[in-house]
Amino acid sequence: MKLLTWNVNGIRAASIKSKSIKLLLDSLDADIICLQETKITRNLLTTDIGNIDEYLAFFSFSKKRSGYSGVVTYCKKSCCPVAAEEGITGVLCSTEKTQSIGYYPTSFHDEFTTQELKDLDSEGRVIITEHKLEDGRYLCIVNVYCPKAVVDNKERYEFKMKFYHLLEMRCRHLEKAGKHVMVVGDLNVSHQRIDHCDPHQDRKRAQHTDTYRLVSTTRGGSP
Repeated sequence: MKLLTWNVNGIRAASIKSKSIKLLLDSLDADIICLQETKITRNLLTTDIGNIDEYLAFFSFSKKRSGYSGVVTYCKKSCCPVAAEEGITGVLCSTEKTQSIGYYPTSFHDEFTTQELKDLDSEGRVIITEHKLEDGRYLCIVNVYCPKAVVDNKERYEFKMKFYHLLEMRCRHLEKAGKHVMVVGDLNVSHQRIDHCDPHQDRKRAQHTDTYRLVSTTRGGSP
């Protein structure tokens, strides 16, 4: 199984550059292709993007804004998932439970209100697909586009931290259920300052600290 992840910054723009989504997907030569920041809503989805020969498509759209966020997982029919689900909280799932993956932490509703869970899953940021492996075990691929926020915007910063917390809780719960879990996509975090487009400004705003910075002993010499 070959998996690819890519923030396309607009699926229509990516389609135009490659003449069609079908040609783009074929050129990537992967069994499962996870795209982030598709920037389309459900009412703008067209057949050439959503119904492609040899592929199954699983979309999550922003419910609140047009031209914003959104993710899609394209699976070759040879890697058809046994289940698929939009979001991480379970509130977006259909009443037909056989279509969802399940295994939601009970603590979701202890820590968050139902409205908070809906809001956190309203921006089209997660698609989870579950695949049966050759050894009989199951792999859950979490295609995610995490929120971007800075400390200056308290509301969005808190939204981002809550989203990360929910994501970790759900993934750990899936692991406890015996699933393999792979999180892919755009996490909107910088491992080091060099990974950020504006490291000096970002250091002033975000939670960057040297206090708990990991050190490579092979680079820095003996401790």
